[in-house]
Amino acid sequence: MSSGSGPPGGPTGPRYGAFQPPGAPGGQAYGDFRPRFERTPGPRWMASPPPGGPTTAPKAPRPVRPYEGPPSYRRTGFPRWGFPPVVWRAAPDPAPAERPVDPGPGLRRGIWLAVLAAAAALLAAGAEIWRFVLMLQGRTLVLDGSVVRASDILVAAAGILAPLTALLALVYAVPVLTRTNAAAARRHGRAPSRSLPAVAARVLVPVWNIYGAGQIVTEIDRMLPDRPDPARADADDAPASGQAGRPSRASTLTLCWWICWVVSAILVIVTLARGFGGSLQAIADTVELHIAVDLFAAVVAGLGAAIFSRFRRLLAPPKNQFENWIVQPPAPTRPLPATASTVAEPALPVAAEPAAS
Repeated sequence: MSSGSGPPGGPTGPRYGAFQPPGAPGGQAYGDFRPRFERTPGPRWMASPPPGGPTTAPKAPRPVRPYEGPPSYRRTGFPRWGFPPVVWRAAPDPAPAERPVDPGPGLRRGIWLAVLAAAAALLAAGAEIWRFVLMLQGRTLVLDGSVVRASDILVAAAGILAPLTALLALVYAVPVLTRTNAAAARRHGRAPSRSLPAVAARVLVPVWNIYGAGQIVTEIDRMLPDRPDPARADADDAPASGQAGRPSRASTLTLCWWICWVVSAILVIVTLARGFGGSLQAIADTVELHIAVDLFAAVVAGLGAAIFSRFRRLLAPPKNQFENWIVQPPAPTRPLPATASTVAEPALPVAAEPAAS
């Protein structure tokens, strides 16, 4: 290493950063006085390899191999960069695309099952109300045994019929909701987001279905907005789901059904918990809770039938308002000439006139 700081005697020119006053003779510096802003040169280091050190020998060029032709299976074996020599086989025919199932008939049968479940729940509520009235009358009157037995039989029969019809409607609603979800997704150009096991788990699994069933119904309802009236539809009138690709909000009917569904589930849990009591007050409270459970079950089933009817109406193709109409041919643009006729009249023989005498 070596360093240098300029010529001996200190820097004397602008090359070394010395400050020269204007008009100084010979370019002399100030001497010992240096201004505060004057730049003083520092040492300049220069690196050089030490003498006798090792040197890197130049690399010898690699010999160029002559071209040996294309790869050969006999000489080099199977090439690792290509395909093995196998017999070409025809690709299997693609499986036919699964035809989407129309959920309309399933929704129609689901409506009838929901109506049947609502009727069974109303019957059970009526039986419980009759039983509660008999309990109130039994405090001061001696009841007829046949009336009490008839009430017990009706309560037992309705208590079996109502849960069976409700369970049948729920089980049948699983494939119907799955197909409806797929149809609603296809309308938006998307793939179905819910499979049959996923829908079944959210509808049939206790406690989970309190939230899951409402989630499934709300998703379908948001993907099926009301259509605008075709007679008044303009180019600017677009459905709510077409705005920035976002689905519309759930309808009031769906929200009311979900609220009643949650309240009904809470009443069922409270009724089961209160049924473990053995006192007379606990029995009376259980009867009252059974009435509330049956009434809310009827409301839930009725709203479910209304929701299925709405889904069926929204999935149905739009009706043609001009069906079976006969289009009148256009009127001629100008009147036809008087001598023109569409059918040529046949020529009639003319009687010869008598010769003049």
